[in-house]
Amino acid sequence: MRRGHFEALRPICPVCRSGALTIATAIRQDDDDLLEGILSCANVSCRREYPIVDGIPIIVAAIRAWLSANPLQLLLRDDLSPELEGLLGDVLGSGSAFDTLRQHVGIYAHDHYRVGNAASLLDRAPLAGGPAIDVGCATGGTTFHLASRLEQRVVGVDLNFAMLRVASSALRSGRVTYARRSVGLVYEREEVLFDPPSRELVDFWCCDAAALPFADATFGVAASINVLDCVPSPRDAVRELARILQPGATAVIATPYDWSPNATPVEGWIGGHSQRGDHRGAAEPLLRALLADEGLAIVSEEESVPWKVRLHERSTVEYGVHLVVTQKM
Repeated sequence: MRRGHFEALRPICPVCRSGALTIATAIRQDDDDLLEGILSCANVSCRREYPIVDGIPIIVAAIRAWLSANPLQLLLRDDLSPELEGLLGDVLGSGSAFDTLRQHVGIYAHDHYRVGNAASLLDRAPLAGGPAIDVGCATGGTTFHLASRLEQRVVGVDLNFAMLRVASSALRSGRVTYARRSVGLVYEREEVLFDPPSRELVDFWCCDAAALPFADATFGVAASINVLDCVPSPRDAVRELARILQPGATAVIATPYDWSPNATPVEGWIGGHSQRGDHRGAAEPLLRALLADEGLAIVSEEESVPWKVRLHERSTVEYGVHLVVTQKM
């Protein structure tokens, strides 16, 4: 965690929403970069604590539940040989938490650091100002892209710590390493050298899109690229995005509406069901109404922008992404 980002963004406790977070304990650091430590809420009636692991602060309201549910993400080693990692994957088998995590990290890392499809969505919107936030940054490629375009301080936030660890490695070592799926349980180790000119402007935090640890009107630019169909409550995510934006700020929101009950309960979907209603299950008019309710005026939109995602050597999925550029009123 960069102290400069921490001091400039002045995060607040996501539980009490009133206490400023302070650095209670600095265990390991490298100049301005706090690699291991503890944050604490200054509100005496709250005093929640949040860990900093591998340079990534975990500022999540339900911290106990998150840690209990994600020990693999937090404790997964990244120094195993490809041979041993492959053996573990074979033994644990298809569909295991380990296999699912490897697939997801590999898919996003390949797109962010080899292809750049997600970052290209940002290039379809005029952006200026800052500071900026990249909500659902995954492995961080879009965050670096934002910083390069804006030349402003940017923080990338995500709940997936395994993906944030890839982003943190790109930030701190200039090296991206991930397992790219070939077929079945067969993976190849990929390594990308990465040296963005905007590195000093970027930091990565583990946060919940529906309970962001920032005061109202903190950011001048926000991105939410292919996130709304990956969170338990898309409505809460939009509400939080609007809350942290300054008047006149720009937000770029993209989603393929690829709903899954594993990520979002059906009652939380924006469209995709209830085809007997006025919109016959269409998502776009519901998102437009939700944005208007939260004070986000649509500046421009494209209903179907191509976004390709590589699953393995013989499979690539192409989505038609709904891309909306909004301005906070």
